[in-house]
Amino acid sequence: MTSNTRRRIATVILAPAAALAAWSLTQAIGVELVVTTGSGKVGPGDVFVAALVAALAAWAAARVFERRSRRPRAVWSFAASTALAVSMIGPSWLADGTSAVALIALHFVTAAVVTGGFVSTIPVRGYRRTAGSIALG
Repeated sequence: MTSNTRRRIATVILAPAAALAAWSLTQAIGVELVVTTGSGKVGPGDVFVAALVAALAAWAAARVFERRSRRPRAVWSFAASTALAVSMIGPSWLADGTSAVALIALHFVTAAVVTGGFVSTIPVRGYRRTAGSIALG
């Protein structure tokens, strides 16, 4: 197993752990995370699953960018920041007040761990295009 693979596995483990730590902090200071859909309350299971899915999706995206892009790190950075921006839509529309702020903070915590964990594992230069190939960047 390469050091990049070990780092990516660690990132997939740390992202939900960091999100749960942030969720615990919100609970400790008395912020109840409530959204207008589903069960209404955001619990630790919701936080864990969302962060885990995000980290695994990020790993899949990193693999695609490594294999199909001439500049995988630049493409990764753009995609990661765009994903974070898009993820802000949910808390912005589905929660109010301190709940929305806390949920946005959870998204930032998860994004910081995932982006920081993967960026150094992605090469600056990648795939060389040949005739008939498709490249992403």
